[in-house]
Amino acid sequence: MTTIVDYNKTDMTVFHRHLSDHITHGSGRKKTVCVSSCLSFFGIKPHQYQYTCGWESILRRHGYSVRSRASELKMSKGRTTMSQLRTNLRRSSYGSHDWFAVIGAQQKSAHLMVLNGNGETVIDTAKGKKWKVYKVAKVTFETIK
Repeated sequence: MTTIVDYNKTDMTVFHRHLSDHITHGSGRKKTVCVSSCLSFFGIKPHQYQYTCGWESILRRHGYSVRSRASELKMSKGRTTMSQLRTNLRRSSYGSHDWFAVIGAQQKSAHLMVLNGNGETVIDTAKGKKWKVYKVAKVTFETIK
């Protein structure tokens, strides 16, 4: 049976989720579901890295540029809500083919999501939760010149 994927849909989480649960290694470091799903969206599968705590360096090793856009999007670390970030993205000059990695946190848990330039969710493994935004980074593929 062939599965047809509609890549015009905004939420792509179901197509990029490879881990059913977090993997904790003997050292205590983890490979988490949210980061693994986000990296998979950018074409990096879980077998290509050991831990997910360095997700920015994993993206860079695979040819991506990861640059903060916090000041451009008027973000105040730990005080900006997801709704405020989405509004600021919609008001910006970015479009549906610009990708942003967003770190949200609540109390002691952190979460990585991917949004597009219109503020729409592309990857989110914890839908419906309220997050305070701690980091926003634009992810682009760097072509070798």
